[in-house]
Amino acid sequence: MNPFVVLAAFAADWARLSPLLDARAREALSSRLAELRAVDIAQEPDTARESAAHQAVRTVLDTLPVEEADRLRQDSGDTGRFTGAPSAASYAGYQAVDLCMLVLDGNPMVGPVLGPIRERLLRSPALPWSESTDPYLIVLTGEDGCRQVPLFQFEAGTMPWRIVLEVNSLLGADADPWGVADWWLSRTTWWDGTPASLLGRGRDAELLGAARSLMDSDGGC
Repeated sequence: MNPFVVLAAFAADWARLSPLLDARAREALSSRLAELRAVDIAQEPDTARESAAHQAVRTVLDTLPVEEADRLRQDSGDTGRFTGAPSAASYAGYQAVDLCMLVLDGNPMVGPVLGPIRERLLRSPALPWSESTDPYLIVLTGEDGCRQVPLFQFEAGTMPWRIVLEVNSLLGADADPWGVADWWLSRTTWWDGTPASLLGRGRDAELLGAARSLMDSDGGC
């Protein structure tokens, strides 16, 4: 049984399986995954990584219903699903690191569809997050758990654009930082460029209007 595949398979089915974990199981899993992340960040030998992964898997299998635990064991035994280093093993495009982000960070941007979007947004120039960061600013979390604040939001130094704070508040960046970051940093049909590229060009009214239109089209949520 490859423990990394078990964790990846759990991440792939997180929406269905996570409600089966009670508060104590979630706390235990969080502790084990934090240990796995620490070992990975420290670039410990593969034996240490596998040991940490096995500890996390044991927590998962001991707390899930028997039939679900058996299914994860069966999936992890299909050696045709992965190649290369054990820690790089994947299941349906998910890896163990995806489960770490789901559990430790509450980060939904995982897997083969949302993962590439996460990586694209994280490549945008950014500043490290600090406790003094304005709560209306977008904060993104990487796979190592480190948080960063996209740089486009700042007019000068650490002074944020006022319109950015207004739009972020309107679009709910606190609840959906990735979606709002994607709106700012993606080309749209409104302009020949990204919304972020219009900052400081006297286009604040247009940016606010576009954000309001987006909220209206989404039914205000």
